Amino acid sequence: MTSIADGRSLYHLNYLLEFLAAWEKRPAYLTPMAFQWCSAISEAAGRLGPSEMPISLPNSLPLHLQYKLRLRSHDPATNGHIAEVGFSRVGPGCDPVRSGAASHTPGHLQHMTPHIYPYLLSIILEIGFRRVASGPGALHLDHTPHHEWVFETAFSSHHDDVIADAMCIWTAGGDSPPPGSCARYLTKRMKRDTPFSPRLRQAGIHVIKRIWRKELKASVLYTVCWLNRLNVDADDIPVKEHWARLLVEVVRSPAGLESLSSRYWRLLGELAAASKLYLPLAPRDMEVMRLFEKTEDWEKLGVWMVVVWSFLPSPSIPVSESMERIEEVTLKTLLRRPSALPMFEDLCQAGVLGLGSRRAYKDKLQRICDQARAERSIPESPSPL
Repeated sequence: MTSIADGRSLYHLNYLLEFLAAWEKRPAYLTPMAFQWCSAISEAAGRLGPSEMPISLPNSLPLHLQYKLRLRSHDPATNGHIAEVGFSRVGPGCDPVRSGAASHTPGHLQHMTPHIYPYLLSIILEIGFRRVASGPGALHLDHTPHHEWVFETAFSSHHDDVIADAMCIWTAGGDSPPPGSCARYLTKRMKRDTPFSPRLRQAGIHVIKRIWRKELKASVLYTVCWLNRLNVDADDIPVKEHWARLLVEVVRSPAGLESLSSRYWRLLGELAAASKLYLPLAPRDMEVMRLFEKTEDWEKLGVWMVVVWSFLPSPSIPVSESMERIEEVTLKTLLRRPSALPMFEDLCQAGVLGLGSRRAYKDKLQRICDQARAERSIPESPSPL
């Protein structure tokens, strides 16, 4: 912490950080310590340079260090050996950056320090969050205003591993994620056409699963853009109900309704038919139904009517739209889009309609399916093997 604050031993400190990053089984208590180092670096960098600097290899670094930094990005195993050797040689009067033992002059330090801070940040994020098992209440991370620089700098990186490390901060701290929106920080990465690396994609799926309510409250549009880049499918979802709720909340929002990709509409249909959702039917759900009927968007309406049937309350509780109207729109949708019929039949067989007092709805929906099949002469669905 002292070395970071005074800036006089940053290149010596680099060897220690590289040594810790190469530690395969580093203890969990390094994570909150590393998060404190992130705060110290952001505070120090804020005194010396702009609020946001890319994590790169600036030309002002000595050639010896530039070579080592490039080697780190291409060959982590070799880098671990170099870090170990360099770390063992660092001591009083030793300067591994230059050929001699002379110290940097203050002017040279001031010229180089702003560029080394973002790079040291990338190593610290790796130490703290690259191999961390996260869970509710697992770690306590103290968030400070200085971490704004941490996130702005890390998410500006062109290395997806650095971004993924920073994203892990939203889950490693258990029930205390950072106050800012992860999706907002991620917009810079989403503007690039290159696909997410597998690790960044998995980190994104894990984070959004944990904090989607908070992200939707901050910005539905940012969250939908994030979802669309993740390309989540059923194999990525261990708990179907969680993701079904997320997609329903997205559709209920005007921004989400307009921006959600067709991939997620298909996924929502699968999840709503197969999972047992316990959500109340909202007036907005009926508005969405009427909107799709008016625009004759039968594909989305087919999916949404599965959601509507899943959310119907007990028959003794009135809904904002008459049951006759819901049945009419359902039949109309099935006649316009016969391919949606398997979703409704799955809902009858495996969904929430088979539970308690909702079984009365199951009989109604089954009759609608039978009528649609008869009127359109739709062949019976093949029996599962």
